[in-house]
Amino acid sequence: MSEQEELMDSILNVDLEIVETVRTLQQENWNTEALKNQVTDLLGIHDEMVKKLRTLQNSDHSCDCGHDHC
Repeated sequence: MSEQEELMDSILNVDLEIVETVRTLQQENWNTEALKNQVTDLLGIHDEMVKKLRTLQNSDHSCDCGHDHC
């Protein structure tokens, strides 16, 4: 698995964790400070991984044909 694929997989996992945490918050009537902080932390992790993925994609000039296209 390439680094880009690993990052995309990690982003998906963080997104799923964000959804689960928000669902739990909703069930708790949005009163759980620890879960609110967890969502904030997860969003930060998500944003950093997306930035890294974009950096990798911008620096990758290959197209699976085996040649480097600059």
